[in-house]
Amino acid sequence: MSYTKVTRKGQLTIPLRFREKYNLREGVKVAFEETPEGLLLKPVPDITGSAGSLSSYADVKDVLSEILKGREEDFH
Repeated sequence: MSYTKVTRKGQLTIPLRFREKYNLREGVKVAFEETPEGLLLKPVPDITGSAGSLSSYADVKDVLSEILKGREEDFH
């Protein structure tokens, strides 16, 4: 098990082995989820790259809007 300390600003350092394993580079967004065991930190997939491939199935703006709406509901 690894440990880290939360700074005065609420920041913490994710150990290198986890950053490498989960491809957590600078600028990657993460989500926090409460579970019975504690707080779960999950990388949020970047959906902007896949938007073009969705265009043949639906309107890209509609699809992205629905995805973002679902994410907002997850955070509330």
